[in-house]
Amino acid sequence: MKFPRTWVPLASTHELDPDRPTPVEFLGQKFATYRDNDGNWVVFDDACPHRLAPFSEGRVDRETNRLQCSYHGWEFNSEGKCTGIPQMTKEMQEQVPAKRSCATTYPAQVVKNILFVWPWEEDCLSVLDNPNALPEGILKGLPEDSPTYTRDLPYGWDTLVENLIDPSHVPFAHHGMQGKRTDAIPINMTVPVDKGEEGFSFEWDDRTMGMIRSGSGEFRAPYLVNYDAKFLTETPRPFRLSALCIPTKPGWSRGIIMTWKTEDNERADKESMSQTELELLAKQKKKKKKKSLMAKVFTNLPVWLSHQLSNKFLDSDMAFLHFQEQERGKRADYFMPAPSDRCISALRKWISIYTSDDVLGPLPPPLPRSAMFDRWTQHTSHCKHCQQGLVTLQKIRRSSYATLALSVLGINKHWVPKITALLSLGVWRIVSKLENSFRVGEFKH
Repeated sequence: MKFPRTWVPLASTHELDPDRPTPVEFLGQKFATYRDNDGNWVVFDDACPHRLAPFSEGRVDRETNRLQCSYHGWEFNSEGKCTGIPQMTKEMQEQVPAKRSCATTYPAQVVKNILFVWPWEEDCLSVLDNPNALPEGILKGLPEDSPTYTRDLPYGWDTLVENLIDPSHVPFAHHGMQGKRTDAIPINMTVPVDKGEEGFSFEWDDRTMGMIRSGSGEFRAPYLVNYDAKFLTETPRPFRLSALCIPTKPGWSRGIIMTWKTEDNERADKESMSQTELELLAKQKKKKKKKSLMAKVFTNLPVWLSHQLSNKFLDSDMAFLHFQEQERGKRADYFMPAPSDRCISALRKWISIYTSDDVLGPLPPPLPRSAMFDRWTQHTSHCKHCQQGLVTLQKIRRSSYATLALSVLGINKHWVPKITALLSLGVWRIVSKLENSFRVGEFKH
């Protein structure tokens, strides 16, 4: 398989549950990951050497610091060595060939909340002299402690990258969420600067949410799409977007969106300012108004709620991308006459040079909409924040149901039970709808 040999981003430790083995995938290869008692994230081949049951269905024994296969109870330490076979005595276990009983593990490290693995046959030391193949180089310039949102998407890695380097779709595909259709204007996009295997960069400007936006973007091949721009308002506002695009298997990809917090944006802005600009900024800060109540509310949204908003955003172009990819294999090349399509042409050229066909296909059959918008499988099942949020909402729903039942008993005696019943019914309906949003989505334009 032809694909650049770099460290591979697999998942975000901001979202992973450290106490259970979570399934992750890259180019059709399945892994299971958890955090051991020493605080290190461990990556296993997701198959027990005994009968090939998935470790991701197993459990982490905190008392022994072992990964246990839940099929027959075989146990393994963080290096993959088998330390216990319940079906054999210790004397018998000592006779078992160590090579056959060991699970396969992979070199792993965490940088800026992103779990990286080295899955290649080549030694990971082979890329030491190439900073762009190392986690620090892949994430260069990004925040140190970035909150993330991860979703497994029912379209391939190439389609995901293609969508992210195309700002022209935003007013239409994300109408009502990030601007409106009336924001659409001819986009001024430069011819991408070819950087060989390392990808390409470009400059562009557009309009979104009624504001002109201008800046630069890059495809830091093969995983990162990064934007650094500003809204050209009276006081320019930063716009930064960083997304990791991971090829999990043909027809599927994983997107990890890395959030730039206010302090991250301020730090990045200062690094590019002259001394005069820094002094001016300091003066403006002294006059700066306090945050409005609404701004404070949005800043302090629970993680699970911000993830539900992100789910809806990605739902809005899900069907386009899934079915577009299916058609691309049947028809001739795209027709792309506008300057805004230049990056798509550059990406297709890069793919033809640096990857092989088996990375992208053959594609699986098209999915029904119920599977296409399956938020549980694509996000909630591997996000600790959303799982905790769902548990909290279930408790609120049960409490509101109990309150409603008690209120009904006294509804004819006093006006207070009537008000309580109505409020409980309202809470119950809202919470039930929110609960469902963790499991399934949909979008109609």
